[in-house]
Amino acid sequence: MTRVAVLVCVVVALAAAALVAADRAHSLEPRDTTSPTGRVSLPATVRSARVDVVVTVADPETGVVDLRMSNDDRTWSAWERYPSPAPGGSIRLPWLLAPGLGLKTVTVEVRNGAGLVSRFVADTVQLPAAS
Repeated sequence: MTRVAVLVCVVVALAAAALVAADRAHSLEPRDTTSPTGRVSLPATVRSARVDVVVTVADPETGVVDLRMSNDDRTWSAWERYPSPAPGGSIRLPWLLAPGLGLKTVTVEVRNGAGLVSRFVADTVQLPAAS
């Protein structure tokens, strides 16, 4: 066997050992099996369709990375990056409620770094605008 062939065999063996070691180390990493926790809130009553949704969520293992919102649980905004929260841990998201007066529900879904999704629901009553 030539020196080049021996060198190639050694390099291939080292690369294979490195892959096995990396795979073993990856399999020993703790898996995030817990969805994000928290809450979502709206003012109890509003006089406009424009509201700020207050989102307070956390995920200590892999962090909250994305969120999306819905007025009807069928039509969703696109997933977007979760913004950095304020010092208190909350974020305020501007949102447009569904048309009409009465009870309104906003649903927020958040996704952590492991792909686990949590759903939070908040209600408000929309009243006629003050005249």
